[in-house]
Amino acid sequence: MPTVEFLNEAKTVDCGQYANLRKVAQLNGVAVYRGIWQKLNCHGNGLCAKCVMEVVEGTENLSPRTWRERFRLRGQPGSRRLSCQCQVLGDLTCITAPALD
Repeated sequence: MPTVEFLNEAKTVDCGQYANLRKVAQLNGVAVYRGIWQKLNCHGNGLCAKCVMEVVEGTENLSPRTWRERFRLRGQPGSRRLSCQCQVLGDLTCITAPALD
């Protein structure tokens, strides 16, 4: 069973394989959105790009980038992912709400 470590929250949680990263975070009390975006977000459709996470370890353990991620995160490093568009395939460590460049 894959584990996801959220560094900012100092939380490690177990999740099922192919679980959505955004849902894993929310179900375990990890804030995915900051500020007004807690209410004004796209609810996991990959449109607002406010659920970005930085994957520190285990990038290869996520599903490939979707076309929405490629569009919304163009110019960003490959370790930045939209959590709503990722499926967890194995263990990973991530940072929620990384500072944007």
